[in-house]
Amino acid sequence: MSAKPKPVAKTAPQTDWKRVVEVVQTSRAMDAIEERELVPGKKIFYQFSARGHDMAQVLLGLHLTHPKDALCGYYRSRPILLSLGVALEDALGSAMGRAGGYSDGRDIGVVFNYPNANGASALPMCGGVGAQYTPTAGYAQAIEYAKNVLGDRSFDGAISVVLGGDASVATNGFWSALTMATTLKLPMLFYIEDNGYGISTPGWLQTPGQNIAKNLASFSGLKICDGDGTDPAEASELIADAVAHVRGGNGPALVHLVVPRLQGHSFQDTQAYKPKDAVDAEWARDPLPKLKAHVVPSLMSEKDWDASEAKSEENVRRAVQVADQRPVSEPSQVTRFVFSEDGTLQDEGGMLNAGYAAPRVSDEPKPEGARINMITAIRRVLDNELAVNPRVLVFGEDVGPKGGVHGVTLGLQEKYGVDRVFDTSLSEEGIIGRAVGMAIAGLMPVPEIQFRKYADPACEQINDCGTMRWRTANRFAAPMVVRMPVGFFKCGDPWHSQTNEVQFVHSPGWRVACPSNAEDAVGLLRTALRGNDPVMFLEHRNMLDAASAR
Repeated sequence: MSAKPKPVAKTAPQTDWKRVVEVVQTSRAMDAIEERELVPGKKIFYQFSARGHDMAQVLLGLHLTHPKDALCGYYRSRPILLSLGVALEDALGSAMGRAGGYSDGRDIGVVFNYPNANGASALPMCGGVGAQYTPTAGYAQAIEYAKNVLGDRSFDGAISVVLGGDASVATNGFWSALTMATTLKLPMLFYIEDNGYGISTPGWLQTPGQNIAKNLASFSGLKICDGDGTDPAEASELIADAVAHVRGGNGPALVHLVVPRLQGHSFQDTQAYKPKDAVDAEWARDPLPKLKAHVVPSLMSEKDWDASEAKSEENVRRAVQVADQRPVSEPSQVTRFVFSEDGTLQDEGGMLNAGYAAPRVSDEPKPEGARINMITAIRRVLDNELAVNPRVLVFGEDVGPKGGVHGVTLGLQEKYGVDRVFDTSLSEEGIIGRAVGMAIAGLMPVPEIQFRKYADPACEQINDCGTMRWRTANRFAAPMVVRMPVGFFKCGDPWHSQTNEVQFVHSPGWRVACPSNAEDAVGLLRTALRGNDPVMFLEHRNMLDAASAR
């Protein structure tokens, strides 16, 4: 027996339910055609169904109307991309590995990105679970910086939204982003869709009590909205409440919605680990019949519903034909956009793309007289770039009043303030991930990793940042300068003396600078800070104050 229709006008007066129906039906048609035709026909090799997650995602997507809004999702987030206006041909063509689309055939089709000049953008998603959280927090901090420091009123009311499954709340990235968002009162919305499984691992092994919302109920500075993601009225009200809270400048919110995963984790997953009664119970919670009961006959007739469903399938089949006729990418172009190319800016990300132009400099060096050590040289360059470029931010562990463990940033916070030179929580994942989001928002972040050994927890963010330009075919890039002491003294220990920085040379997309003297440090650092690529700036500890490096 179908659920009794609820009075739409009272439960969600701002929701465009006909649009919700259209996008959900389109998402369902895409899943079905991929599973039954394109995967068996070897047209698609990576397919992740969103069936069961779709309705609530679409409800959220229709709230992202601000041109500076940004979201970052994961491999089951296609419905929200469709709600933003991603073309069906691009979504399907990307899954087929064809030219154009998200990556020009360079990435799997379930890893999305969407630079959107006319509305909310989808930041480049990553393959790693949990990797989406800290860049989204960085974008949220950039929203505040743009408003409060740059005076850019176009960011007023903008929010940053991150989507994740229930298993992702066990990751380093989730907790690091949560710390950033709450301590800094960022305009960030955490959207957690809980289907009870991480592939086959049950939720009780991911989260104590199996409900992250209840666990975070006493978390300071975080609004919690917890409910049923299959109930149209309830989900709509919870999402609207959370979005209004964040847009209103009240700090972050977390929406936790319970939803069923109506297919396996991916096309290969038979769900043999689930008892039949559990599968049956999930299908009984399918949000599509509930959505139909919610709008028929309140907003449309049964005939209108069926016509919309048929039209959605027709549109998807037409898009499949268009996508299938696209060529594969030109092999001769496959190595383009590992690094930036002169005259070809990325669609989104970086201070140059935001309109910043560095001041003209002389081609002739202008020595200042007495030799200086590398510490002073680096500090002077940072000081100068902070002075001439309001988009430069310096941050990391202990870089504020202490001036860094080696004293390189001493005095910079006092001169430029805590918005531009600031300490961070102790999370290298968070330091680099934050920088990624800031860079996409048009800033020039200068994060410091305290010692080479401590970069290891940030390796995923480092790798994802380096490949961003290439894997999005120059749609996105995240230029930054990561400062990092390397090398060792005559005596030391295994924790502060790691010398495997050579691995960064083998990280695609990263430029690496390792100056041997103060003069080179000045030129290399200034060039990096005015460039359009991520740069790893390595400062050898034994040269920071060595006479030979002056």
